[in-house]
Amino acid sequence: MLLMEEIYLQLREHDLVDTAEQFSTDWCWRSRSWYAVQKNKERDLTVATAITCLNNVKVKIALAQLRRKKFGSIVEGDIETLGIIKCRLEAYLLVKHRIAAVAGEETPNGNMLGFQ
Repeated sequence: MLLMEEIYLQLREHDLVDTAEQFSTDWCWRSRSWYAVQKNKERDLTVATAITCLNNVKVKIALAQLRRKKFGSIVEGDIETLGIIKCRLEAYLLVKHRIAAVAGEETPNGNMLGFQ
């Protein structure tokens, strides 16, 4: 089974996503039909899509942690599930693509690299 399928099924099992179309658009920032096409062609996540999904998972973890302050342990399952998915995506990027870390949107000291 492809990693993207495992992630989708895990999210769906924990009611964090309703449809494959929602997974495609909200989690991977792709077209509505992206998941179906990838699954049909037996293609897994690209580097760009894995990084996008990872960044979205990190955002959802942060939001769930904020909700935990208000709702208590009700969101613990979401945080745990998202944490597992985060680890799976990081391992995938490391093992399959040799990407050890993904920088956030704001890279510190960007001027040192010649970017303005």
